[in-house]
Amino acid sequence: MDLSIRNRVDWEQPFPPEEYADRRAKVKKALELAGYDGIVVTAPRDYYYLTGHDHIWQYRHAIIGLYFDTASGSFVFFDNTSHKVLISNTPGIKDIWYHSRSIPAADQTKELAAKILAHGWGRGKIAIQSWGYGGHPDHVRAIGKGLADAGATIVEDSDIIEDVRLYKSAREIAVMREAAAVTIAAMEKAREFMRVGVAETEIDAVICYELMKRGCGHPGIRNMIGSGPRSGCHHAPASHRRLKSGDVVHLDFCASLHRYHVNLSRSFAMGEIDKRWHDLFDRSAGCSDAIVKGVKPGDPFSKVQEAADTFVAQSGVDRAKYEWFIGGYTLGIAFPPDWVHRHRPNPFEPANDPVMKPGMVFNFEVQYDVFEDWPGGSGAGWIDSYLMTDKGLEILTEMPRNLVVVDG
Repeated sequence: MDLSIRNRVDWEQPFPPEEYADRRAKVKKALELAGYDGIVVTAPRDYYYLTGHDHIWQYRHAIIGLYFDTASGSFVFFDNTSHKVLISNTPGIKDIWYHSRSIPAADQTKELAAKILAHGWGRGKIAIQSWGYGGHPDHVRAIGKGLADAGATIVEDSDIIEDVRLYKSAREIAVMREAAAVTIAAMEKAREFMRVGVAETEIDAVICYELMKRGCGHPGIRNMIGSGPRSGCHHAPASHRRLKSGDVVHLDFCASLHRYHVNLSRSFAMGEIDKRWHDLFDRSAGCSDAIVKGVKPGDPFSKVQEAADTFVAQSGVDRAKYEWFIGGYTLGIAFPPDWVHRHRPNPFEPANDPVMKPGMVFNFEVQYDVFEDWPGGSGAGWIDSYLMTDKGLEILTEMPRNLVVVDG
């Protein structure tokens, strides 16, 4: 790296050096428990966690990441030469191996495996990350093959560091609380701005401005905005459609502060609207409080889904008819194209049901589709984000969950 650039870093970093030291210690312990002698980290979320390295482009022919050695608890970063200035601006990276950006990725993988071995690492049982919105799996496996050819046992494990990240430190929680406050402020600004004739893209602009003005970056997923017949799209970016009286308007976005995401979604009514929409939301609004009351530290994550399912069953809403998604997932560090982490309260696999400990952050959403031609929309819903503390769950995104009327 260029120390002449490194020595001119004059802006506050998201976390102090001791935070990264604590993270390396946690990862070292996890690798020891798994019996791994090292890991090739190519998932941006994970190498950001260990280094603070934030970048915006994962070039398909670039091999970017780090090798973490279990015995020493140290790592070396690797990247192509086009990022020398960016690396020099990342205080958490001390050791770096560069490869030329002009050679094919296949040659980069061979070169990298050789460097790892020459350093005295890459032997024994080594984990690689074949999934993670980072390096192409073929390239990651090619690095593994280079180590395997020298005698290493390669194990594909893309989840071990995410499991370490599941429980946030006090510093991380402080960042997520700040992100939650920014999310609420942006939602309030959007509500104040909405009126008949405004385009969805204009609402998106207000949200983006408020997020950026308060120090946030671009979220892992684009802001989702839908109105009228688009209100039930859920995963829709803003369009040029203009709001009309009687519309349902659905907003869903995250504040991303230092890559830590906090999710919030709310729905609004433009003036008078079909009363069935209000009834649907009034019946669902208490679900968030029911989750807080029904879950305590030490419970499995699936207890969240159980509490929500019990509430919805008692609400009188025909779930089979109207549900789009009633569930959630863990939150934290995220890079485009996604902010969704792998743990869900309704797990894909029964074994994937982590214990809820202080520092765990997740969202939960109650989202509906309506295919009965109710005037004003096609669906909508709400999302909250929650933090588990030593006293129980705390709602980070406290705002009304009813269908809020906007006089436009």
